[in-house]
Amino acid sequence: MTNPLPLVAEHHELIKTRDRCRVYKLSLAPGQSVNVSYSFFYLSVVLKGSKIKVSLGREPHSVTWEKHTMIGDEEWCSPVLDITIKNVGEECYEQFIAEWTKS
Repeated sequence: MTNPLPLVAEHHELIKTRDRCRVYKLSLAPGQSVNVSYSFFYLSVVLKGSKIKVSLGREPHSVTWEKHTMIGDEEWCSPVLDITIKNVGEECYEQFIAEWTKS
């Protein structure tokens, strides 16, 4: 799954575009949240860790969990629709999201 157009979402900044790859930076201050859909496979790399709350789906049928993230945490992720990420920690949370494209 790839998307021909770059992701446009609140708190996301397209910081690098190369042949077959786009890199976004997600930044959330303490208390901030974002609801977004990632319609592509991606690599997530944490730049600044914090405690985050992740919810998949919409209430009352959502699945929610909290996790403590640290600089350097990485994870390969599948496409996901309707995800909410909230920074419930006391530090700024920053993450790189690398999307691979067809061209």
